[in-house]
Amino acid sequence: MLRQRHLDLCQRIIDLGGQPFVVGGYVRDMLLGRQPKDVDVVVVGANDAVMSMLDHEGNMVGKDFPVWVVGDVEVALARTERKAGEGHTGFVCVTGGVTLEEDLMRRDLCINAMAMDPFTDKVFDPFGGARDLKERTLRPVSHHFSEDPLRVLRAARFAAQLDMRITPDLVFVAQSVLPELITLPGERVWGELEKALRTPKPSLFFDALHKMGALEIVLPEVDALQGRTQPEKYHPEGDAYVHTLEVLDRAAELGSDDETMFAALTHDLGKAVTDDDNLPHHYNHEALGVPLVHAMCDRLHVPNSHRRVAAVTAKEHLNVHRFDDLKPTKKVRLLMRLGAVQGDQLARRVVLASKADARGRGPLYCDSAYEQGDRVLLAAAVLRTVKGHEFAHLKDGNKIAQNMERARAKALKQAGF
Repeated sequence: MLRQRHLDLCQRIIDLGGQPFVVGGYVRDMLLGRQPKDVDVVVVGANDAVMSMLDHEGNMVGKDFPVWVVGDVEVALARTERKAGEGHTGFVCVTGGVTLEEDLMRRDLCINAMAMDPFTDKVFDPFGGARDLKERTLRPVSHHFSEDPLRVLRAARFAAQLDMRITPDLVFVAQSVLPELITLPGERVWGELEKALRTPKPSLFFDALHKMGALEIVLPEVDALQGRTQPEKYHPEGDAYVHTLEVLDRAAELGSDDETMFAALTHDLGKAVTDDDNLPHHYNHEALGVPLVHAMCDRLHVPNSHRRVAAVTAKEHLNVHRFDDLKPTKKVRLLMRLGAVQGDQLARRVVLASKADARGRGPLYCDSAYEQGDRVLLAAAVLRTVKGHEFAHLKDGNKIAQNMERARAKALKQAGF
């Protein structure tokens, strides 16, 4: 149910001569039995002059099409849109005399094209969105879907967020807008990718993009993993693409944060560029993947915190796997690269992504133990017990570093590592 302040706002809109309807995600989530987050209100039968009476209650944003933000509610006039250029923003909006159904028709998916009377909770569903929710399918409302290339990514994200399947109709209309995907700013692609990586089953996002033909355009580094065979002994799940999607789902199940999820996505990008003559082996894929991680981060404007965890994970995840087999000095050097001296936040994220990597190999491994990960973190704590001031008297920086490394290796050995 809407809160009283929402109802009060809707009543003020009625007093101004408009007819308010709650639309979009609120109605969808309510029908799904989920707690709605956003309250968006569309007003029929009013104009900008009437709506400007809300200026004293909130902020008016938007140049080409005004939206009034009143508390946690966004209020807009019912509108239609006409395509006037390429990309995500190439539209001309029309508001005069637009009906509720005309406004809903311009939306992306039928599950998002429903409205609700704020006072009676009566749902207006001219395009069968409630049926789609029940059948767990995603359909485009109309041909207008193809006017905005960002909707392709949004549809894929909804597939993962709501565990729904895309329909042939959606695939067909999405393919008509594929050439415009290259016009999307990197940060808009990243925005949808970041949301998708927060879903319970992120693999559905990539599967949906692939079915619509968009994956190779927006995430070519991930798409390139398809068909890159792996040794069946270690990877019974299939090629590097299948493995990556399984790793993502395992990482989500482990409760990974945003940085770790991105690292899980990019940890094996190097397998796309290893020597074909050595397949199914991927020698040196760790080092080869690091430039690909940076290229993706540059293109999508990925935050530096994500970049750092992803690059270190790509380079070091195999070393984490074989930690117990490393000699003490090599363990020290690995832990230093994991930032163990500064704390264990980076190390914890790399270890968690590596754990997801180990579990992302089919049903036989999805719940497997990962004791080496715990040992990496315990060893990092041991490393921090060796203090640099013990060697300050040596003066020479190189000698201090050498003695520190030896002392740290000795400490690990004494602690049983």
